[in-house]
This record gives sequence, C-alpha cells and structure tokens, in this order.
Amino acid sequence: MKFSTVILFATAAVSSVYAAPTLQARGVDPSLVPDFGIQAGAGADGHGNCVGINGVLIPCSCPPPRDQFIAALNANVAAGHMVNNPPIGAPFPTGNSKPEQQARISTLLSTLQNLHGPGVGCPAAATVYGKLQQQINALP
Repeated sequence: MKFSTVILFATAAVSSVYAAPTLQARGVDPSLVPDFGIQAGAGADGHGNCVGINGVLIPCSCPPPRDQFIAALNANVAAGHMVNNPPIGAPFPTGNSKPEQQARISTLLSTLQNLHGPGVGCPAAATVYGKLQQQINALP
C-alpha cells in the first residue's frame, strides 16, 4: 500500500513538472509588420521636413528604424496598451479576418504616433499604413 502511494505521488509530481506551461516572452511576428514604404530623410527641404505619402511633409527622422519600431510595438503589445499613452489599447491578433487586420493596423499606427510620448511620434503619412488601413476598411 505504501509503495503504491509513493508511486502515485512520484508520478503526479513528475507529470506536473512536464505539464507545467512554460512562460516565454513572445514578440510580434515581424512578418505581420508591413514595410514602411518610405525611407527616413527622403526629400529633405533643408528645414527639417521630408516628404511622406502623397507629398505630405513629415519630420525627417520618420519613420523610425524598423528594429526600434518593432521593439516599441513589442513593448506595447506585451503591456496591452500604448506604453507612452496608456488609454490606447494595443491588440495584435495574428489572424487574417477583417477585424483582426483592422486591429493590427490600428496598433501599428498608434505605436508610430506615440513612439516618444502621447501623440509624440511620427505621423501616419510617414508610412503606407494609412493607405493599408483604407484598403482593409474597404474589404467586404
């Protein structure tokens, strides 16, 4: 009887160790982050302005380097909200339904626009994300 009880507890202990979930920090899949479509510093006018989408003037520092943007995006998604503007959520679903794509593009734009503080970042015209958002919204 004692032997079977010991075996039972040993088996339960080993099973619980192997069944325990492992917590790993997962980042956003970079393949779900579209290219900016613009290079920082393009079309500089000598006054700190550069040319963005549709000829809109943007800061020449925009868009940010991709690795810095993805790091900020990962921080926001991990926090569940914009780190630099907490009232704004940061969902990043990985599916391809229209609502999932809308949520992703919204989080991308919010990350871009709140890189350095509430409303302190790069305008949507610094990337093709605004155009992508319009295309997604036009889907049936």
